[in-house]
Amino acid sequence: MFSLSSADAFTEAVGRARELGFTDVVTHWPREHGEYAGDERVLDEVAQHLDPLRE
Repeated sequence: MFSLSSADAFTEAVGRARELGFTDVVTHWPREHGEYAGDERVLDEVAQHLDPLRE
């Protein structure tokens, strides 16, 4: 699953990473085409919900 397909998908991916012991998560800026194609609006939504993900 592409982590930036939705804010919920991103939250789930961060949760899985946390369960595996990761302390840092990096995501890319969504591209218009190609492997990392995505919607910048999803990234904007994710950015608004970062504080709870940092806990």
